[in-house]
Amino acid sequence: MTTRRTRWTATAVAVLLALTSAGCSKEPESRDSTAPSGYRLDGRELTEGEFRYGLAPQRHPDVTYQPDVVLVGGGANAIRSVTADGMTWTLDPDADGVSDLAVGKVMFATSRAVGRIVDLHDSGAGTVASIAPVTLTDVVRDGVFDGDQPIALDDRAIAFSSEGADWHSDAPPSAAPSAVALGAAMLPLRRDDKERVEQPRPVNGAPKQTRANGFRVTPMCCDGGVGAHLTFDEDGIRLVATVVLVMDKPSARFHLAISGGRIQAAELQVHGGGGIKVDVEGASTVGTDRQLNRQFSVPVDFSVPVGLVLGMPFTLSASQDILVNTAFSAKDGNIRASGEYALAGTLGFGYRDGSWGVHTPTKPVIRSSLLESVKGLSVGANGIVLAYKTTFSLGIGTLGFRAGLNFSLTVSTGVSRGSALAQFFPLAPGTRGVDCRGATLAIDATYNVGYSIPAPVAAVVNFFLRVFKAKPVQRTGGIPDPAGKVHIFDASQFEPAGCK
Repeated sequence: MTTRRTRWTATAVAVLLALTSAGCSKEPESRDSTAPSGYRLDGRELTEGEFRYGLAPQRHPDVTYQPDVVLVGGGANAIRSVTADGMTWTLDPDADGVSDLAVGKVMFATSRAVGRIVDLHDSGAGTVASIAPVTLTDVVRDGVFDGDQPIALDDRAIAFSSEGADWHSDAPPSAAPSAVALGAAMLPLRRDDKERVEQPRPVNGAPKQTRANGFRVTPMCCDGGVGAHLTFDEDGIRLVATVVLVMDKPSARFHLAISGGRIQAAELQVHGGGGIKVDVEGASTVGTDRQLNRQFSVPVDFSVPVGLVLGMPFTLSASQDILVNTAFSAKDGNIRASGEYALAGTLGFGYRDGSWGVHTPTKPVIRSSLLESVKGLSVGANGIVLAYKTTFSLGIGTLGFRAGLNFSLTVSTGVSRGSALAQFFPLAPGTRGVDCRGATLAIDATYNVGYSIPAPVAAVVNFFLRVFKAKPVQRTGGIPDPAGKVHIFDASQFEPAGCK
């Protein structure tokens, strides 16, 4: 056995046969990676391989890569497939640089195929490399990169689906919580021996409806903003919601300076912010017997190729994460509300020589109030918490393996309504009952230069890393660590007076 292959026990080999191959029971579908894709960038049409897997890096005299970085020749033409989770790549064993790959080195094949190798072996389909996340300084030792022109997040966006990745698995509703808490929601992980699926071909345009953790999800992007429509209807609980970060022709600018493997300066500005729209409706026939307590990543991320900047194939991407908690106290529980808030200002951050500055939106201005729209007749009190995070990234990599300049805006909303019986059966004799309504809105921002992995994704990645006997990864890496956070706004409203 050569030194570039890991040594496995018989048990580990059996696990790998089930988990690590992109197609153990069948060869990847046949395709011509050099065929035209129909997608144009900088005046030329991308090949089918470039459309699927991204542009190849090119060496440049003004950029020095870290010594353990291996550039795979041929770029997308060297890639035969990738699993839906973006972790395992099957390569042409005869492509330049593939023979130099080894566990511990950083593979850099395309804008999406980049990471530190944790397992490497040959299969009938080719050379199979499984990777872990890296930071930008794991890849670049020296270089100054500028996005001089605005990068539009528009109808050029390519929608990449991770449907089929383990972190999107369905899970049963949780037992009723004693209190609705944003930090309590975690995705229960299910491990089985099902074959990991190949990542489907991306699309340029509106993606199809997809599934994540029991929800049907229709993601939206990009000219008018970023958002998602959600539906859930299982086990006596029904929920329909739409949440959108409204934007007017969003675009981004960036600057990145690396020297000696350290970040010297970094800036990301996202322009075009316009507001927030939230529409949520839920009902339950099981009351306190069962509640929703779900957190998941929307299994589609939208990416616009920036092109080569000093040979680096950067992309601008938008991804989304969602948390839903319900608190139904009656078996006829139902509640609905909608609201719209205006936001103005640039989003993003800047860093230079150890100092940080953050671009945050202005205080929200009410266009239509969540509180005034709260409706629902029930014999019990009911409530829904919906938290929505949009992350803008400028960098390299894919899904949870993206390294770059990252800025996230999290909008957390909560609506509640008391029992309709309060009007007829007041708590104190001789008084009139109060049918209480409440609504909350909170906005937070997080930022870093490096990578940031949602909790459900990190749990799945670390499961596979244990199989590979590799060191687990932290949820965030880079600077600052943990990622910086700014609380922008929060407000709670209750009606009538005295309900708080």
